[in-house]
Amino acid sequence: MKGSINILISTKRLRYELELRRNITIIQGDSASGKTTMIQIISDYLAGKAGPGTKVVCDRKCVVLSGDDESALAKLGMQKNSVVFVDEQERFLYSKPFAKAVLESDCYFVFITRDSLNMLPYSVNEIYYLKNSGYYQNTRQVYNSMHQVYPEARAAEGIELSVVLTEDSNAGFEMFEAVSRNMQMVCDSARGKSNVGKYMLAHKEDRILAIVDGAAFGADMQSAMHALEVNQKSFLWAPESFEYLILRSNIVQAEGLREILEQPGAFVESGEYSSWERYFNHLLERLTKDTIYAYSKRKLNPNYLTKGNIDKVEKMMKDTLFVKSKI
Repeated sequence: MKGSINILISTKRLRYELELRRNITIIQGDSASGKTTMIQIISDYLAGKAGPGTKVVCDRKCVVLSGDDESALAKLGMQKNSVVFVDEQERFLYSKPFAKAVLESDCYFVFITRDSLNMLPYSVNEIYYLKNSGYYQNTRQVYNSMHQVYPEARAAEGIELSVVLTEDSNAGFEMFEAVSRNMQMVCDSARGKSNVGKYMLAHKEDRILAIVDGAAFGADMQSAMHALEVNQKSFLWAPESFEYLILRSNIVQAEGLREILEQPGAFVESGEYSSWERYFNHLLERLTKDTIYAYSKRKLNPNYLTKGNIDKVEKMMKDTLFVKSKI
């Protein structure tokens, strides 16, 4: 499956409208915010137990998984190109076998949970909460819509930063270390994405720009945001991935690349890629194979580290990250 999927869930009293843009969508929220009610409406509708006026409209088959681990995994194994809903009360949601099954599936998933799912790579941009947006049109039907928990943020131009922090010490670190020297900053590695928040808490005296692979950082976003509440001098930037940034920087030229970068969801097949991070890594490898820019995530090809290419990445970062001051 690929592309966006729209789902309408409604009864005489309630209306939910969801837009799923990737293979994993997380819906958070406090108790009584309507999450479990939405799942129950879908479950009752699919079981033929819903009241008059209830409907679930989607151009894909919808499924609610529940029960013990074995039965849930068996039911998931029978699904293909479906939208699968799981509520946070289901214990299998947090198990390794279920995470493995999700990564091997071509389905889209909607997980209702306030807890981080550390075994799954999901995007910081696909974590939502349900908001009561009032009444729908002229009816008494309460309209609930999805809103991002972590909307994209940009830093003010001229913000003083002293450290660029990367998730690890692979290819991205090598490029950002070179860019940092240009910008008269230090570059350091958190040695794993789960350590990003810990690093910012341990270096409260520094003004840190933490750069993470947003397409797979969702499970660690809560701890990182907590660190930013403590270290308010720092900032977190979550582009899709380092490979995405390289492709955006005009270092690599390829027919159709602009269209892919503008609408990735139209090209990322969920059955082939567990996250957009994996897709962009494969795309950069494919586009640069047998060229001077042949890409490897483990060790950056030195041809990327010319002054011209470093300047391109720096310019793209500044254009994307910083808001121009108004005069």
